Amino acid sequence: MTDDTTSRVVVAHERRLAALDPLLRRTHPFPDPEQEDVVLTTSDGLALLRRHQPDPESLQATWGAAVQHRLSVRVADHDPAGALDALLTQCRQRVLPQAGHDHDAELNLIWPSRDTLLTRPLLTHGLVPSTTVAARPAGRLMPRRTADVRVRPLEPGDIDAATALWLEEVRWATQFGTATVRPSTASAIRRELIEVLTHHRQWAWVAEDEARVHGLLVLQPPERARWIARLVSRSPVAYLSCLVVAASRRGDGVGAALVQRAHDALDAAGVEVTLLHYAAFNPLSAPFWHQCGYRPLWTVWHARPVTRLGQLVMSARTRADITVMR
Repeated sequence: MTDDTTSRVVVAHERRLAALDPLLRRTHPFPDPEQEDVVLTTSDGLALLRRHQPDPESLQATWGAAVQHRLSVRVADHDPAGALDALLTQCRQRVLPQAGHDHDAELNLIWPSRDTLLTRPLLTHGLVPSTTVAARPAGRLMPRRTADVRVRPLEPGDIDAATALWLEEVRWATQFGTATVRPSTASAIRRELIEVLTHHRQWAWVAEDEARVHGLLVLQPPERARWIARLVSRSPVAYLSCLVVAASRRGDGVGAALVQRAHDALDAAGVEVTLLHYAAFNPLSAPFWHQCGYRPLWTVWHARPVTRLGQLVMSARTRADITVMR
């Protein structure tokens, strides 16, 4: 694909997304290929396929497969569904021979949540929603709760209880295919909490009752949230990396109290947008976060294991053949 064609596709892609959602970032340049990357092209689309392996000792390794085939896509506005379909077909042909039968490998693609026109080709090729990136613009109100919940800043003596709570959240998330408890998960959580206490103590809170910690909320302030700030058109951006409430206290207003304290701090600090991830199939997350003023911005689609990508494509084709025979 020539530079002129690439520019044409990227410009059309940006124009289309700008019309879909004003909160999306305004520019979507095509990534610069690295040595091992694969570039896929059609007349109205282009994609970059990159293989990524998170550091197995990092917290990132918990939130995803050990091997991640990441697909970045740009499609023009003439026939975006057709262009994506063609790119995903090429992607499948490239990825499946590499992935083999590795159950700890996945293909993932992040796409604007409001772009419903692209839902059908994504599903047809075996991808399903994994997580939602939700956004809360500054000042958006949430219902005030009257529950008597004590919320205070995280302190050094809370590390053990906070680590156990965060690990509980990870175990809960494994049901939805968005997390894997790895040998390093507990130690990675502890390191993250120590980092927060050392440098960003004002951005983490616990809820407690009778000296027992039963809730935790951790924020990444703008200086730590640059990695995700590129997803939105406003700044500064913060990221809510953890909210967890002990199972015995869910429904008591603990989570809402923690979130309200965090929102008060964010608004006072002039943060324009707060982002977070929640599991698409978690029946508790979406209703709760929407009540708190968040709404879907991006959806992470994935096929895990990668072999599901090919199996579901073949299944869709088989159904089409049966329909024609009838």
